Amino acid sequence: MKINKNSNLIRGKWWKIKKNIKKKIPAKYDKIKDWVMDPKGYFLIKLDKKSNLIRVGYCLFSKLGNDPIHDMIVEITGKNAIEIVNTLIKKKFISTLQHAADMGIELHKAELALKYNFKYIQDKDLEIF
Repeated sequence: MKINKNSNLIRGKWWKIKKNIKKKIPAKYDKIKDWVMDPKGYFLIKLDKKSNLIRVGYCLFSKLGNDPIHDMIVEITGKNAIEIVNTLIKKKFISTLQHAADMGIELHKAELALKYNFKYIQDKDLEIF
């Protein structure tokens, strides 16, 4: 991508894009205040280094009295984030955009950890040593 310094034109790979920004918005996200549980369920992610796979458990939760019940009902396996997250979406295991984005980010971290032999813990920063 090339930006012509004398104009507002960006030359992309396929198109020319006119830079016509009307507003700039700083990004912000509070992991506690902004996070919302997906009513369809949640996922547990782990690496299977022996098989060179990412394993994703799809979990449902229900409440009986004061004791919540969590059931892992499906396991999805794959070698990269894009194939897994798109499978989760196609199978309708994800119902919110926020959850889809979070899973894409988390699965990409898992993919990098698998590829480069980093330590992976779900919902934590990658430990790159």
